[in-house]
Amino acid sequence: MASTFGTLEIAKSGMMAYNAALQTTAHNVANIETKGYSRQVANMKSIVGNKTSITVQGFGVNVESITRQRDEYYDTKYQSTQSVYNYYHTEAYYLNALQDVVCGNVTSDEKSRLTDTFDDFYAALSNLKGKPADTTVRRQVVTLAETFTSYVNNVATKLQQLQEEANTQVKTCVEQINAYAERIVSLNQQIDTVEAYGSIANDLRDQRTLLIDELAQYCDVEVKEIPPSNGVGENQFYVYVNGGVLVDTFRANTLELTQKETYSNISDIKGLYDIQWKDGSNFNVHGNALGGQLQAVFEMRDGNNGTNLNGKVSGLQNNANGNLVLTVTETNCDDVRGLNIPASDGEIIINNRTYAYENFEVKVDGNGKFTYEFTLQDQVPAAQATALNYAVQNGYKANVGEQVDCRGIPYYVAQLNEFVRTFAQEFNRIQNEGYDLNDELGIDFFNAKVPATGDNYIFEESVDGKDSPFTSEPVMEADGTYKGSYYYMTALNFGVTKGFAEDPGKLACKMKNTPDEKVGNDNGDNLQRLTDLKDDSTMFVHGAPDSFLQSMTALLGVDSQKANTMEENQSNLVYAIDTNRKSVSGVDEDEEGSDLITFQNMLFHQYKVLSVLNEVLDKLINQTGV
Repeated sequence: MASTFGTLEIAKSGMMAYNAALQTTAHNVANIETKGYSRQVANMKSIVGNKTSITVQGFGVNVESITRQRDEYYDTKYQSTQSVYNYYHTEAYYLNALQDVVCGNVTSDEKSRLTDTFDDFYAALSNLKGKPADTTVRRQVVTLAETFTSYVNNVATKLQQLQEEANTQVKTCVEQINAYAERIVSLNQQIDTVEAYGSIANDLRDQRTLLIDELAQYCDVEVKEIPPSNGVGENQFYVYVNGGVLVDTFRANTLELTQKETYSNISDIKGLYDIQWKDGSNFNVHGNALGGQLQAVFEMRDGNNGTNLNGKVSGLQNNANGNLVLTVTETNCDDVRGLNIPASDGEIIINNRTYAYENFEVKVDGNGKFTYEFTLQDQVPAAQATALNYAVQNGYKANVGEQVDCRGIPYYVAQLNEFVRTFAQEFNRIQNEGYDLNDELGIDFFNAKVPATGDNYIFEESVDGKDSPFTSEPVMEADGTYKGSYYYMTALNFGVTKGFAEDPGKLACKMKNTPDEKVGNDNGDNLQRLTDLKDDSTMFVHGAPDSFLQSMTALLGVDSQKANTMEENQSNLVYAIDTNRKSVSGVDEDEEGSDLITFQNMLFHQYKVLSVLNEVLDKLINQTGV
């Protein structure tokens, strides 16, 4: 038989249960606008009371738990999509910035300023036809040539500034990732403290999920939570980034920044950041598993489209100073015009081990094939020397700088370098075969400045299209001049030879058909050859100089448009997934309002049960007498 006062306990349990449900609903309403908050529900279960021979009598209701409504699938999908969106968002930003720098911030149907300044120079050169002795027009040619070279210099400088910006963003991303890791560890500790007593830390878990959502902006994130096998103890919570453990429950394995003392490309800025794990293990900054802003920034900062120098290690010897000299043959670059490795403080990667070199020397065989000899920095430890000997014996592959298969800043700098070297070499070759107004053989028109003195180089002409041997750093001749390769010319130091501004008569417009021929000032045969260079389709793989520039800017435009399109698509996808996620975990004010009325009515029913029971007991105790 049921207890006389059992109904009171049932009513009491109902009051407590629906009061808890009412409080949970009020908590939901209060957090409608709280970012990352998940709707919470009170899970009720009936209380089983005494068992008789006939049935099991109920004994009320109990709130078994209060849980948050969350779908792990949508969380994972949102975080991965957030990472992809931020990758394309960052890539689009830098590609648009590259387009502004290289093309001069013009619309897609206009020519770039780079092409415009080149065309302006050639228009002035064409105006010189028929009047090669006109000093005014000659001066205009020199002025517009200087405008063109200055624009190229300006573009190269801005590209370096953009690389500096990307490098700073690497530092910012790493600092943010570390900050999120520390905060996640702190929340893990708080969650463990609360849940040690059997409760569920819903709000703390929401905060942790929100942190992981935000962390996914910077890199791909994988999360695992493993409950204890025997049900006793705390859950293990792991956050994986780029194949490594960023968070191991109560410990953060943060990332550490180091500034490189070596360079990967000839025009890299100083102090590029590299990353390693706090525990000393390797962090692959150019891996596809990285994702997010960080991967995009590294690709834009270091992307050379896989055009870095590579070859086979074929020799190792000591020089007079005791430094190891490493020989690399069978390379992918036998032309100084496309050579963009650092002159000094570069890095050679062999079998995943990096060696710094002081300088290098190039030897050219009869077939025009390059053999590179790299002088390694300092004294190489015995273990590394042994590894190098093994690499030589087995013909290991050597890379100068890391291969990054993306068209980033270094790629476009290399394109500019190739253009100025090739065009300058061809223009100077014809210029040197002609005669100026003083009937003297022409001198180099385009040049570069020697860093040590500010003077111009005396470039060595190629023979039958084959380059001459050279060292990475120019050597001063006995007469104080610097002779050397067009390797020393880059988009940063490209310019017009000193003296042409003061004496535009040095422009070699005339040509002798025979050694004894007398040429007059009206002879413009060599000028015609110079103007024909603009349409020389054999100069570049892409064709004429104009075509090369147009191809470069068009490729940049295509990459930029693709990144913008992908950014927009991923933005829509993030929105769609977030909408689906909120349909599960979001708080709907109409639904909560309905629940408030429902739980209020249920509480009133419990009060009514008490009122009825009060009347029954009053009748039983006070009004029933013997």
